[in-house]
Amino acid sequence: MNKTQTLKTLGLFVIIFILILIIKNHIKDDQFDSNDKKNTSPNITCSQINLKPIKPIIDISGRIQSANKINIISEVNGVSEIYNNKFEVGEKFQKGEVLISIKDNDIELELKSIKSQFLALLVQVLPDIKMDFSQLGNKFEKYINNFSLESKLLDLPKPANSKERNFLSSRQVFANYYTIKALENKLDKFKIRAPFDGVVTKALIDIGSSIMIGQPIGEFINPYKYEINTSVSVKESLLVNEGDHVIISSDDLNTSIEGSVTRIGSHINELTQSIDVFISINDTNVKDGMYATAQIICDSINDVFKIERKKIQNNNTIYVVDSNHLKIKEVDIIAFQNDSVIIRGLDNNHCIVDQYRQYFYDGMSLN
Repeated sequence: MNKTQTLKTLGLFVIIFILILIIKNHIKDDQFDSNDKKNTSPNITCSQINLKPIKPIIDISGRIQSANKINIISEVNGVSEIYNNKFEVGEKFQKGEVLISIKDNDIELELKSIKSQFLALLVQVLPDIKMDFSQLGNKFEKYINNFSLESKLLDLPKPANSKERNFLSSRQVFANYYTIKALENKLDKFKIRAPFDGVVTKALIDIGSSIMIGQPIGEFINPYKYEINTSVSVKESLLVNEGDHVIISSDDLNTSIEGSVTRIGSHINELTQSIDVFISINDTNVKDGMYATAQIICDSINDVFKIERKKIQNNNTIYVVDSNHLKIKEVDIIAFQNDSVIIRGLDNNHCIVDQYRQYFYDGMSLN
Protein backbone atom coordinates (compact mmCIF):
# COMPACT_ATOMS: atom_id res chain seq x y z
CA MET A 1 0.00 0.00 0.00
CA ASN A 2 1.50 3.34 -1.02
CA LYS A 3 1.43 6.55 0.95
CA THR A 4 -1.61 7.99 -0.86
CA GLN A 5 -3.84 4.98 -0.10
CA THR A 6 -2.81 5.09 3.57
CA LEU A 7 -3.90 8.71 3.88
CA LYS A 8 -7.26 7.97 2.22
CA THR A 9 -7.89 5.11 4.64
CA LEU A 10 -7.13 7.26 7.69
CA GLY A 11 -9.36 10.02 6.40
CA LEU A 12 -12.23 7.57 5.98
CA PHE A 13 -11.87 6.37 9.59
CA VAL A 14 -11.91 9.98 10.87
CA ILE A 15 -15.10 10.74 8.93
CA ILE A 16 -16.81 7.62 10.31
CA PHE A 17 -15.76 8.55 13.89
CA ILE A 18 -17.18 12.06 13.50
CA LEU A 19 -20.48 10.70 12.16
CA ILE A 20 -20.75 8.37 15.15
CA LEU A 21 -20.28 11.30 17.60
CA ILE A 22 -22.92 13.37 15.79
CA ILE A 23 -25.43 10.54 15.95
CA LYS A 24 -24.82 10.01 19.71
CA ASN A 25 -25.26 13.71 20.50
CA HIS A 26 -28.47 13.76 18.50
CA ILE A 27 -29.83 10.83 20.52
CA LYS A 28 -28.99 12.62 23.81
CA ASP A 29 -30.74 15.80 22.64
CA ASP A 30 -33.83 13.76 21.83
CA GLN A 31 -33.74 12.25 25.32
CA PHE A 32 -33.43 15.71 26.93
CA ASP A 33 -36.33 16.98 24.84
CA SER A 34 -38.34 13.99 25.97
CA ASN A 35 -37.55 14.69 29.63
CA ASP A 36 -38.49 18.33 29.22
CA LYS A 37 -41.79 17.31 27.79
CA LYS A 38 -42.38 15.05 30.78
CA ASN A 39 -41.53 17.89 33.17
CA THR A 40 -44.16 20.10 31.59
CA SER A 41 -46.73 17.60 32.71
CA PRO A 42 -45.35 16.17 35.98
CA ASN A 43 -46.95 13.63 38.25
CA ILE A 44 -47.64 15.51 41.57
CA THR A 45 -49.17 14.22 44.81
CA CYS A 46 -51.41 16.23 47.10
CA SER A 47 -53.12 15.77 50.46
CA GLN A 48 -56.83 16.22 50.98
CA ILE A 49 -57.51 18.57 53.88
CA ASN A 50 -59.78 17.90 56.82
CA LEU A 51 -61.03 21.03 58.52
CA LYS A 52 -61.36 20.67 62.29
CA PRO A 53 -61.21 22.80 65.45
CA ILE A 54 -57.64 23.65 66.51
CA LYS A 55 -56.40 25.24 69.73
CA PRO A 56 -53.59 27.68 68.85
CA ILE A 57 -50.58 27.63 71.18
CA ILE A 58 -48.69 30.90 71.61
CA ASP A 59 -45.12 30.69 72.92
CA ILE A 60 -44.06 33.51 75.24
CA SER A 61 -41.27 34.25 77.70
CA GLY A 62 -40.57 36.73 80.46
CA ARG A 63 -39.57 37.39 84.05
CA ILE A 64 -41.71 36.20 86.92
CA GLN A 65 -42.48 39.08 89.25
CA SER A 66 -44.55 39.53 92.37
CA ALA A 67 -48.03 40.74 91.52
CA ASN A 68 -47.84 43.06 94.55
CA LYS A 69 -44.54 44.90 94.67
CA ILE A 70 -44.06 48.35 96.20
CA ASN A 71 -41.14 50.71 96.62
CA ILE A 72 -41.13 52.08 100.16
CA ILE A 73 -40.61 55.86 100.20
CA SER A 74 -40.68 58.19 103.20
CA GLU A 75 -43.19 61.05 103.28
CA VAL A 76 -41.61 62.74 106.34
CA ASN A 77 -38.21 63.72 107.71
CA GLY A 78 -36.67 62.13 110.77
CA VAL A 79 -34.42 59.45 112.22
CA SER A 80 -35.28 55.78 111.85
CA GLU A 81 -35.59 53.70 115.00
CA ILE A 82 -36.02 50.05 115.96
CA TYR A 83 -39.60 48.81 116.26
CA ASN A 84 -40.78 45.24 116.87
CA ASN A 85 -39.13 43.68 113.81
CA LYS A 86 -35.91 44.55 112.02
CA PHE A 87 -36.21 46.03 108.58
CA GLU A 88 -33.89 43.66 106.72
CA VAL A 89 -33.99 41.61 103.52
CA GLY A 90 -35.95 38.40 104.07
CA GLU A 91 -37.93 39.68 107.07
CA LYS A 92 -41.64 38.88 106.82
CA PHE A 93 -44.40 41.21 107.97
CA GLN A 94 -48.13 40.80 108.35
CA LYS A 95 -50.55 43.35 106.96
CA GLY A 96 -50.64 46.41 109.22
CA GLU A 97 -47.33 45.71 110.99
CA VAL A 98 -44.81 48.54 111.18
CA LEU A 99 -42.02 48.22 108.63
CA ILE A 100 -40.12 51.38 109.54
CA SER A 101 -40.61 53.71 112.50
CA ILE A 102 -39.37 57.31 112.39
CA LYS A 103 -38.98 59.32 115.59
CA ASP A 104 -42.05 61.51 116.03
CA ASN A 105 -41.63 63.00 119.52
CA ASP A 106 -41.90 66.64 118.44
CA ILE A 107 -45.01 66.28 116.31
CA GLU A 108 -46.69 64.07 118.91
CA LEU A 109 -46.22 66.76 121.56
CA GLU A 110 -47.47 69.40 119.12
CA LEU A 111 -50.57 67.30 118.47
CA LYS A 112 -51.34 66.94 122.17
CA SER A 113 -50.98 70.66 122.62
CA ILE A 114 -53.46 71.45 119.85
CA LYS A 115 -55.87 68.79 121.10
CA SER A 116 -55.78 70.42 124.56
CA GLN A 117 -56.64 73.77 123.00
CA PHE A 118 -59.48 72.16 121.06
CA LEU A 119 -60.85 70.58 124.26
CA ALA A 120 -60.75 73.97 125.98
CA LEU A 121 -62.63 75.50 123.03
CA LEU A 122 -65.37 72.84 123.23
CA VAL A 123 -65.80 73.33 126.98
CA GLN A 124 -66.05 77.09 126.40
CA VAL A 125 -68.75 76.91 123.70
CA LEU A 126 -70.74 74.03 125.25
CA PRO A 127 -73.09 76.27 127.31
CA ASP A 128 -74.00 78.30 124.23
CA ILE A 129 -74.64 75.13 122.21
CA LYS A 130 -76.93 73.77 124.94
CA MET A 131 -78.79 77.04 125.15
CA ASP A 132 -79.47 77.41 121.41
CA PHE A 133 -79.44 73.76 120.30
CA SER A 134 -80.29 71.46 123.19
CA GLN A 135 -80.04 68.14 121.30
CA LEU A 136 -76.73 69.07 119.72
CA GLY A 137 -75.53 70.27 123.12
CA ASN A 138 -76.19 66.85 124.66
CA LYS A 139 -74.18 65.19 121.88
CA PHE A 140 -71.24 67.54 122.44
CA GLU A 141 -71.36 66.94 126.18
CA LYS A 142 -70.92 63.19 125.58
CA TYR A 143 -68.18 63.99 123.07
CA ILE A 144 -66.28 66.04 125.66
CA ASN A 145 -66.63 63.34 128.30
CA ASN A 146 -65.10 60.75 125.92
CA PHE A 147 -62.33 63.06 124.75
CA SER A 148 -58.79 61.62 125.08
CA LEU A 149 -55.42 63.26 124.46
CA GLU A 150 -53.79 59.86 123.86
CA SER A 151 -56.28 58.40 121.37
CA LYS A 152 -57.23 59.57 117.91
CA LEU A 153 -59.82 62.28 117.71
CA LEU A 154 -63.39 60.99 117.47
CA ASP A 155 -65.73 62.17 114.72
CA LEU A 156 -67.61 65.34 115.62
CA PRO A 157 -71.37 65.12 116.20
CA LYS A 158 -73.11 65.98 112.96
CA PRO A 159 -75.21 69.16 112.90
CA ALA A 160 -78.88 68.57 112.02
CA ASN A 161 -79.30 71.74 109.95
CA SER A 162 -77.48 74.73 108.51
CA LYS A 163 -78.03 76.84 111.64
CA GLU A 164 -76.17 74.34 113.83
CA ARG A 165 -73.45 74.00 111.18
CA ASN A 166 -72.99 77.79 110.89
CA PHE A 167 -72.90 78.20 114.66
CA LEU A 168 -70.12 75.61 115.05
CA SER A 169 -68.20 77.10 112.14
CA SER A 170 -68.37 80.61 113.60
CA ARG A 171 -66.81 79.32 116.85
CA GLN A 172 -63.87 77.75 114.91
CA VAL A 173 -64.91 74.21 115.93
CA PHE A 174 -64.53 72.77 112.44
CA ALA A 175 -61.26 74.61 111.76
CA ASN A 176 -59.61 73.25 114.90
CA TYR A 177 -61.03 69.77 114.34
CA TYR A 178 -59.58 69.44 110.82
CA THR A 179 -56.22 70.88 111.91
CA ILE A 180 -55.97 68.08 114.44
CA LYS A 181 -57.04 65.43 111.89
CA ALA A 182 -54.35 66.68 109.47
CA LEU A 183 -51.70 66.35 112.19
CA GLU A 184 -52.93 62.86 113.05
CA ASN A 185 -52.56 61.84 109.42
CA LYS A 186 -49.06 63.28 109.35
CA LEU A 187 -48.19 61.43 112.56
CA ASP A 188 -49.32 58.17 110.97
CA LYS A 189 -46.70 58.68 108.24
CA PHE A 190 -43.93 58.36 110.84
CA LYS A 191 -44.78 54.66 111.03
CA ILE A 192 -44.70 52.95 107.63
CA ARG A 193 -46.93 49.87 107.77
CA ALA A 194 -47.13 46.78 105.57
CA PRO A 195 -50.02 47.16 103.09
CA PHE A 196 -50.28 43.35 102.78
CA ASP A 197 -48.64 40.15 104.02
CA GLY A 198 -45.19 40.10 102.49
CA VAL A 199 -41.42 40.10 102.74
CA VAL A 200 -38.70 42.73 102.44
CA THR A 201 -36.59 42.27 99.28
CA LYS A 202 -34.58 45.49 99.53
CA ALA A 203 -33.44 47.42 102.61
CA LEU A 204 -31.72 50.69 101.72
CA ILE A 205 -31.28 52.25 105.18
CA ASP A 206 -29.80 51.33 108.54
CA ILE A 207 -31.52 51.86 111.86
CA GLY A 208 -30.57 55.24 113.31
CA SER A 209 -29.92 56.89 109.95
CA SER A 210 -31.55 60.16 108.92
CA ILE A 211 -34.42 59.95 106.46
CA MET A 212 -35.52 62.66 104.06
CA ILE A 213 -38.88 63.19 102.39
CA GLY A 214 -39.03 61.20 99.15
CA GLN A 215 -36.05 59.02 100.07
CA PRO A 216 -36.29 55.38 98.88
CA ILE A 217 -36.20 53.08 101.88
CA GLY A 218 -36.63 49.60 100.42
CA GLU A 219 -38.84 47.19 98.49
CA PHE A 220 -41.68 45.01 99.77
CA ILE A 221 -43.38 42.19 97.84
CA ASN A 222 -46.15 39.64 98.21
CA PRO A 223 -44.37 36.23 98.04
CA TYR A 224 -47.58 34.29 97.48
CA LYS A 225 -48.89 35.79 94.25
CA TYR A 226 -46.82 36.21 91.08
CA GLU A 227 -47.30 37.15 87.45
CA ILE A 228 -45.47 37.25 84.12
CA ASN A 229 -45.56 40.43 82.10
CA THR A 230 -45.00 39.43 78.48
CA SER A 231 -46.10 40.54 75.02
CA VAL A 232 -47.61 39.04 71.89
CA SER A 233 -48.07 40.31 68.36
CA VAL A 234 -51.20 42.25 67.46
CA LYS A 235 -52.51 39.31 65.43
CA GLU A 236 -51.82 36.83 68.25
CA SER A 237 -53.57 39.11 70.75
CA LEU A 238 -56.84 38.48 68.87
CA LEU A 239 -56.59 34.81 69.88
CA VAL A 240 -55.82 35.41 73.57
CA ASN A 241 -58.63 35.79 76.09
CA GLU A 242 -58.71 36.40 79.82
CA GLY A 243 -58.78 33.08 81.63
CA ASP A 244 -56.81 31.15 78.98
CA HIS A 245 -54.79 28.30 80.46
CA VAL A 246 -51.00 28.75 80.53
CA ILE A 247 -48.28 26.11 81.01
CA ILE A 248 -45.08 27.61 82.47
CA SER A 249 -41.58 26.12 82.46
CA SER A 250 -38.22 27.24 83.80
CA ASP A 251 -34.73 25.82 84.17
CA ASP A 252 -35.07 26.56 87.90
CA LEU A 253 -38.19 24.40 88.25
CA ASN A 254 -38.31 20.61 88.32
CA THR A 255 -41.74 20.47 86.72
CA SER A 256 -43.98 22.77 84.73
CA ILE A 257 -46.53 24.86 86.60
CA GLU A 258 -49.85 26.36 85.60
CA GLY A 259 -51.15 29.88 85.30
CA SER A 260 -53.87 31.86 83.58
CA VAL A 261 -54.21 35.06 81.57
CA THR A 262 -55.57 37.79 83.85
CA ARG A 263 -55.12 41.00 81.85
CA ILE A 264 -54.58 41.97 78.22
CA GLY A 265 -53.34 45.39 77.20
CA SER A 266 -55.56 47.56 75.05
CA HIS A 267 -52.74 49.54 73.43
CA ILE A 268 -49.59 48.81 71.43
CA ASN A 269 -46.30 49.00 73.31
CA GLU A 270 -44.27 51.63 71.46
CA LEU A 271 -40.95 49.91 72.18
CA THR A 272 -41.93 46.38 71.08
CA GLN A 273 -44.90 47.15 68.78
CA SER A 274 -46.80 44.39 70.56
CA ILE A 275 -49.61 43.93 73.07
CA ASP A 276 -48.86 43.39 76.77
CA VAL A 277 -50.27 40.25 78.37
CA PHE A 278 -50.24 39.46 82.10
CA ILE A 279 -50.27 35.88 83.38
CA SER A 280 -51.01 35.15 87.04
CA ILE A 281 -49.26 32.36 88.95
CA ASN A 282 -50.27 30.97 92.32
CA ASP A 283 -47.35 28.71 93.15
CA THR A 284 -44.92 28.97 96.06
CA ASN A 285 -42.11 27.31 94.06
CA VAL A 286 -41.47 30.38 91.91
CA LYS A 287 -39.37 33.36 92.95
CA ASP A 288 -39.38 37.01 92.04
CA GLY A 289 -37.08 37.67 89.07
CA MET A 290 -37.08 34.08 87.78
CA TYR A 291 -36.92 33.72 83.97
CA ALA A 292 -39.56 31.43 82.44
CA THR A 293 -41.01 30.32 79.14
CA ALA A 294 -44.68 29.52 78.71
CA GLN A 295 -47.37 28.41 76.30
CA ILE A 296 -50.77 30.09 76.16
CA ILE A 297 -53.46 27.55 75.22
CA CYS A 298 -56.04 29.59 73.33
CA ASP A 299 -59.68 28.75 72.66
CA SER A 300 -60.48 26.43 69.75
CA ILE A 301 -60.86 27.93 66.27
CA ASN A 302 -63.26 26.27 63.83
CA ASP A 303 -62.84 25.63 60.07
CA VAL A 304 -59.05 25.89 60.07
CA PHE A 305 -56.18 23.69 58.93
CA LYS A 306 -52.53 23.33 59.93
CA ILE A 307 -49.84 23.02 57.25
CA GLU A 308 -46.06 23.23 57.08
CA ARG A 309 -44.78 26.78 57.22
CA LYS A 310 -42.59 26.30 54.13
CA LYS A 311 -45.68 25.75 51.96
CA ILE A 312 -46.73 29.38 52.36
CA GLN A 313 -45.74 31.35 49.26
CA ASN A 314 -45.58 35.14 49.04
CA ASN A 315 -46.75 35.47 52.65
CA ASN A 316 -50.33 34.27 52.10
CA THR A 317 -50.66 31.84 49.16
CA ILE A 318 -50.40 28.07 48.69
CA TYR A 319 -50.58 25.61 45.79
CA VAL A 320 -53.62 23.36 45.48
CA VAL A 321 -54.62 20.81 42.83
CA ASP A 322 -57.84 21.61 41.01
CA SER A 323 -59.05 19.64 37.92
CA ASN A 324 -55.56 18.35 37.08
CA HIS A 325 -54.11 21.84 37.26
CA LEU A 326 -52.06 23.72 39.83
CA LYS A 327 -53.87 26.68 41.33
CA ILE A 328 -52.56 29.44 43.59
CA LYS A 329 -54.95 29.92 46.51
CA GLU A 330 -54.93 32.88 48.89
CA VAL A 331 -55.41 31.95 52.55
CA ASP A 332 -55.87 33.81 55.83
CA ILE A 333 -53.03 33.10 58.27
CA ILE A 334 -54.42 32.75 61.79
CA ALA A 335 -51.27 31.93 63.77
CA PHE A 336 -47.74 30.64 63.34
CA GLN A 337 -46.93 27.50 65.34
CA ASN A 338 -43.15 26.94 65.19
CA ASP A 339 -42.65 25.12 61.83
CA SER A 340 -46.39 25.06 61.10
CA VAL A 341 -49.05 27.63 60.42
CA ILE A 342 -52.80 27.64 61.05
CA ILE A 343 -54.72 28.91 58.02
CA ARG A 344 -58.30 29.62 57.02
CA GLY A 345 -59.88 30.06 53.60
CA LEU A 346 -60.00 26.45 52.40
CA ASP A 347 -62.68 23.79 52.39
CA ASN A 348 -62.63 20.00 52.42
CA ASN A 349 -62.63 19.86 48.60
CA HIS A 350 -59.17 21.38 48.33
CA CYS A 351 -56.07 19.19 47.91
CA ILE A 352 -52.79 20.81 49.03
CA VAL A 353 -49.65 19.97 47.04
CA ASP A 354 -47.24 17.88 49.13
CA GLN A 355 -43.92 18.93 47.60
CA TYR A 356 -43.19 22.19 45.81
CA ARG A 357 -40.92 22.63 42.80
CA GLN A 358 -39.25 25.76 41.50
CA TYR A 359 -40.92 25.44 38.10
CA PHE A 360 -44.49 25.47 39.51
CA TYR A 361 -46.80 28.16 38.20
CA ASP A 362 -50.49 28.99 38.38
CA GLY A 363 -52.54 26.96 35.92
CA MET A 364 -49.85 24.35 35.27
CA SER A 365 -51.34 21.12 33.87
CA LEU A 366 -50.71 17.80 35.66
CA ASN A 367 -50.87 14.08 34.84
